[in-house]
Amino acid sequence: MRADRSDAPEYITRVAPNRSVAGWLVAGLIGTASTLGLLQIAGLALQDTIAPNRTAPVVSQPGPAAGAHIARPASAPAKDWDSIVEALASTRAEPQAVTAQPRSSSGAVSSPSGKQTEFSDANYQPRGADNVLSFKAPPPPPLAAPRSSKASEIVVVGQEPSMKDRACWPFREGSIERRNCRTRVGLHYRD
Repeated sequence: MRADRSDAPEYITRVAPNRSVAGWLVAGLIGTASTLGLLQIAGLALQDTIAPNRTAPVVSQPGPAAGAHIARPASAPAKDWDSIVEALASTRAEPQAVTAQPRSSSGAVSSPSGKQTEFSDANYQPRGADNVLSFKAPPPPPLAAPRSSKASEIVVVGQEPSMKDRACWPFREGSIERRNCRTRVGLHYRD
């Protein structure tokens, strides 16, 4: 069934009159002027809230300074890091026995269990890495028992085929009918 144009209500069929370019231009100018005026008013309002009294004299109050004072120590002599690293590498290259006894010359206070309780640069004792493990040679793989050249065959005596195989034998292997039959039989007979 097709509707005619005359079947439509009046408000749908009425065509809006074309607006001229001048009408669009006047509407755009009015919108632009009102937007700029609102932005100007908002800017003046923000300016008054940020600095309400620009002409008022600044009265200094006694007390701490407005900002933090940063004092830098006198420049320390630059360290020669290359020589420090080389010295550490040469001392670590020689194997040393690690003892649990605290160093008496460093002034470290240690508990009877041998743990260090006071820490400073003077009594620093470097430790080795915690995640390094040493392994012995892996054990040789077990010798596999020689297998006979004849393939062994497993024969099960007294087992009957499942109900799915007995009921769905007429259908071809892999067909949709056989799969549907096995599904139905499997739901009713659990074996």
